Amino acid sequence: MNGTVSDVTLFSAPVGLESFLILSAVLFCVGLYGVLTKKSLIQIIMPIELMAISMTINLVAINRWVDPVDSTGWFFALFEIALAAAELGLGFALAFALYRVARSSEIDDFEELRG
Repeated sequence: MNGTVSDVTLFSAPVGLESFLILSAVLFCVGLYGVLTKKSLIQIIMPIELMAISMTINLVAINRWVDPVDSTGWFFALFEIALAAAELGLGFALAFALYRVARSSEIDDFEELRG
């Protein structure tokens, strides 16, 4: 390591900001694909959480390379993790409530929700 702030080593090779942004973009695209293709409420909640994880990776990586002394990105990441946990709890509560009404977790079975 040559002592610069922007170098992170992984298996003795430097990893730059671009690698983390590409990883985050791939995770976000996988999550978006999951949301658009799944039919069950539970199967839709999980890719949404994957998209939230990609946002957390972005926050931490950009904070690390823009201003490593300032911890703003870490605080936003922790706030986002708490928000994702609340979102997960609310999503499962909504899924269970809809299951009690329709006896199904498939999106197509919720005709009464259409306006």
